[in-house]
Amino acid sequence: MPKLKRATLAEQAYEELRSQIVSGRLPAGQRLLAEQLAGELLISQTPVKEAIAMLERDGLVEGTARRSSIVRRFTPAAIEEIFEARMLVELDAIAKGIAAGRATPEFVARLRAIFDAHMTEVAKQNDEALVDAIRLDREFHELIVQLGANDTIASWHRVIQRQTQTIRNFTLKSYTLERTRQEHSAIVEAVADGDAEQAVSALKAHLAASRDAMMSRAPEDFPVRA
Repeated sequence: MPKLKRATLAEQAYEELRSQIVSGRLPAGQRLLAEQLAGELLISQTPVKEAIAMLERDGLVEGTARRSSIVRRFTPAAIEEIFEARMLVELDAIAKGIAAGRATPEFVARLRAIFDAHMTEVAKQNDEALVDAIRLDREFHELIVQLGANDTIASWHRVIQRQTQTIRNFTLKSYTLERTRQEHSAIVEAVADGDAEQAVSALKAHLAASRDAMMSRAPEDFPVRA
């Protein structure tokens, strides 16, 4: 068995900062100061700078003319592009996966379990549960993309997912529980029935509704921390 590689300090800092960005603890427009972050993470500035570069690679952070970095503030045009990309990937994966017989009972059970756990966390309506709700929402869509059986596309989709959740800067109030329950449930049941056409229709409607909900909250309205 090959020896497992330990995560470097830069990778650990990347994971922590990415989690803070996706959860909204580091909101859109927030400046990322290596010295300050290094102090908070109890590490040197070098791995923090490497982590920020990795976040820029993923499109979650952008550089400025003053050589500093900020959490990316997404424009309406960027939101449109991201959801167009998600639709291309997710709709293709779910159609191909069902047609190829990859939506097995075991797969459906995994999808349903994520859906149930997601709804449970959202219903708790507390900040601790919000972190898990965000993760489960991401896992639901990532599992759908696995139906496409293309690791390269799945890896690309994970980056898009993180960008999507950064746009939203989720809060408990931004989760419309009943809409999410109905839309995700429709996707699960269509996959369980092996109905590719209905699954594509349900997933497309869900992504369109999510896009429109994000577009209704202009990026300029996101809080900016000094």
